[in-house]
Amino acid sequence: MPKLISIHEYDLKPEVDTADFERAIRDAEGRGLLHLPGLVAHHLVKGVKGERSGAYAAIWVYEPRGLGTDLGPRGASAALPPLP
Repeated sequence: MPKLISIHEYDLKPEVDTADFERAIRDAEGRGLLHLPGLVAHHLVKGVKGERSGAYAAIWVYEPRGLGTDLGPRGASAALPPLP
């Protein structure tokens, strides 16, 4: 079954301690705040090379309601090709 994958990049303000940010994410996971309808997996990743070295991103993997799933606030939809 195809999955809907959403990637969110986070640019932390200079005064934000990365350990505090990571702890906040773990706390949210522990409190069940990331148990969202259709969410089958989530990953917090940190760049190790290139332009986003040291920067964070979240990868959210959803079980789509079907191809052509509503993807936007105005009813935008797209037919997504199956992932390998």
